[in-house]
Amino acid sequence: MKGTTKHEYLNSSATLQVKRAARATVNASPEPVVKNRTLTVTGKLTRTDWAKRAYPAYGGKAARLEFRKAGTTTWKAVRTVRANSARTLKTTVKATADGYWRWMFGQTTTTGGATSAADYVDVR
Repeated sequence: MKGTTKHEYLNSSATLQVKRAARATVNASPEPVVKNRTLTVTGKLTRTDWAKRAYPAYGGKAARLEFRKAGTTTWKAVRTVRANSARTLKTTVKATADGYWRWMFGQTTTTGGATSAADYVDVR
């Protein structure tokens, strides 16, 4: 029949899992940095709180620091860091080459994964 819509319904025993959204940020400093000097890479890890409509701290969770050398396309894992209760990720690395730094948080049973934008660092 023209103008009618057929409706299909899920079985009442069906379940649907909805995960909270996570966010990660990154900042590497100082910029620029002298070759073989210490570079501090920080970030924040948050996840949505639907009731408050905000992204509060998501402390205690591990995130992987990754590096991509300038001119390449491959990201390499550097180390894993656990966010403190204030949601802060922080570590130091030796600056050896120009490139991009980012944090990657894998999903959990209740929260989706998140990858920060990349922060480019010029090594001189």
